[in-house]
This record gives sequence, C-alpha cells and structure tokens, in this order.
Amino acid sequence: MARKQIVPKIANKELVKEKHKRIVDAASGLFLKKGFHKTTMRDIAKKSKIELSYLYKYISTKDDILYLFYEHVTNQYEPRYRMIESSKDEEPLMLMQKALLLILEAIHGRLHEVHTMYTESRHLKHDSLCAVLERESEFVKIIESLIRRGIKSGVFKVEDPVMAANIVQYMVVIESLRGWNFRGRYCFEDFAESVIDFIMGGLKVDEKKWQKIKSKKKG
Repeated sequence: MARKQIVPKIANKELVKEKHKRIVDAASGLFLKKGFHKTTMRDIAKKSKIELSYLYKYISTKDDILYLFYEHVTNQYEPRYRMIESSKDEEPLMLMQKALLLILEAIHGRLHEVHTMYTESRHLKHDSLCAVLERESEFVKIIESLIRRGIKSGVFKVEDPVMAANIVQYMVVIESLRGWNFRGRYCFEDFAESVIDFIMGGLKVDEKKWQKIKSKKKG
C-alpha cells in the first residue's frame, strides 16, 4: 500500500515521530473545533508547544499535518481489517460477524476523529488525497475478498461483491457520519447489532442460520 512520504529536515527518526504525534494531537482538536481551513499553522504551533519556525522542520505544509492526522486515525482501526487477512481458515460468516463488530467498536471509540477525517479529507492536495483513497480502497478490497470467500462457500449470495464491499465499508463508519441521527435512540450494542443484521441481510445470509449463530453467541 503506497504511503505519502513526508520528508522532515531533522534526521533523528524517533524525534520526528514524537514531534509528529504532538503536532497531530494538537491539530486533531483544532480541526474538530475550527475546521481545516480556519486552523492556522500558528494555532497548531501554539497548541503543540512547538515554535512555528521549528514546526517547519518536521513538516512542510498544513496539508502534511492533515495527511498525518488521517494516518493517525486510520492506524487505530487498520489492525481490525488486517485480522481478516490473517484469518484465512476461519469460516467466512463467523469471521465477518467478528470483524464487523471489532471495526464498529474501533470507530465508536473515536467518532469525532473519524468524522473530521472524512469531512476534511476533501482539502487534501492531490498526492495526499491519492494516498488516502488508495488506503481506503485497500480496506474495501479486504472486505471484498472475505465476501468472495463467503460466496464460494455458499453463505453469502450476492452477485456483485465489489458493490457489496463498498456498501459494507460505508456502513461500518456510518455512526461517525450520521451519529447525530442515532444519538439517544440506540446504545452502542443495539446500534452495532442493527448494522450487522442489515449487512448480513444485504449479503443474503440464510435467516435461520444467522439467528442460530446470534443466539449461540448471546448464550
């Protein structure tokens, strides 16, 4: 998976990593509160407690910071997708259920960050945006591969795994995008169950088999 290379003026990799974290932590709250465009480099320097002149030793532009923010947020839940790749021998339906719940939990734990990531990513420059979209596409391909395995084994009966995978990817982040419309109506457990049920219905999983799996898990 291609990643954008941010070239700092400092050679010490550990120091750069530590400063990048401070910069992203500072920018995260500012982007959430003010938005990308209204947040200035001076704001970020002040919040991160790094002098503005030194800030440019670790990044070149504000676009770099937005890209680092995207990387930071995505790194928090990427392992949940990688688990799918490393579980080749697990039954597709059970793996899908487990993976969906883990991803939904990871998103739920950082709703504001994920929301900011999606709404502000439109401001990324071309090379940064391409890297971001490629990474997002990689997650969709992982889901698609699991759906194809499920089709092959007979548990999923969709005809278009590419479309199905894209819809699944949208559904797992829907709480961060439309959380205002769910707030007060669902606890997380009920919300996650509803989303997973909806996805399984879309994948045309046998209803009796699915209910049996759910009751066994609850028992």
